[in-house]
Amino acid sequence: MSPSSLISSAAVVALLAVVMAAAAVPRAEAQLACTEVVGGYFAACILFLQSGGGLPAECCSGLRSLVAVVRSMVERRAACDCLKMLLEGAAEEVLRRAGLLPSTCGISDFPFVIGPNSDC
Repeated sequence: MSPSSLISSAAVVALLAVVMAAAAVPRAEAQLACTEVVGGYFAACILFLQSGGGLPAECCSGLRSLVAVVRSMVERRAACDCLKMLLEGAAEEVLRRAGLLPSTCGISDFPFVIGPNSDC
């Protein structure tokens, strides 16, 4: 696995810092936390994004579950911002795989584009 195909270690460390900080801040009941989005719904997708190969069924089911819970604009924006932060600084191949996840999983109603330049 080449270093260019991985989400950088610095990006992962930065994301973990953001997730931990977000967990400590009180939030509105309806808004999702990054720990829920990245550590829950999106967790099964991380290895696929890093190394490719077969897409785990758990990744697609996590994305479908995410679609089901992001009903409000606030929830969609929160989920989008979390995934956007996760992918900042990622290699082009990782970004390509991430952007294709909804269509690869057959999810036509995914509420936002997965990528670091998403307009959340």
